[in-house]
Amino acid sequence: MATNPENALTPNPSADGRGPAPLWVWLLFLVLIGFGAYAGFTAVSNYQRYFDTETARQAVARERDRLKANLADLKQQVESATKARSEAENALAQSRADTKTASDQISDLQGQLGKAQDKIKSLEGSAAAAEAKAKQATDAKAALEKEVEGLKSKLSEIQSKLDSALSGLTSAQEQSKTDAEPAAP
Repeated sequence: MATNPENALTPNPSADGRGPAPLWVWLLFLVLIGFGAYAGFTAVSNYQRYFDTETARQAVARERDRLKANLADLKQQVESATKARSEAENALAQSRADTKTASDQISDLQGQLGKAQDKIKSLEGSAAAAEAKAKQATDAKAALEKEVEGLKSKLSEIQSKLDSALSGLTSAQEQSKTDAEPAAP
């Protein structure tokens, strides 16, 4: 075949045996590209949703662990506050019992002191009435005064014990109040 300038520039479809692709091949190609793009978009969207869900799950797990730790701390604080409260109540009850015992002892000693003072008065009256028995009355008076001094010293010791018991009770009550105030909220 001779080449002339006219047919050299125009393609001859029958020369290589292939023609342009039919329209249905191009449409199929475009549909496949569209499905590929849609599948890619769906995969990226699903991955983002999975990533967000996993991040939220981890955050919830961390928060749950923190809440469990806080709950354990609160339980321990409640137990220690309960223990401190019971110890304070026991100390207060013991202090009250000690105060009652000291009060009973003071009442008993005051009764004994009153009886001793009555004896002294009666002995003083009889000493004035009977001068003959003055020496005996003086000796008895001295003995009773000695007894009174002994009782007074015992009374002062008991009074000091009572004062210390009362101050201990007061401090125990104040401590009980201060221990009970933080546990109340």
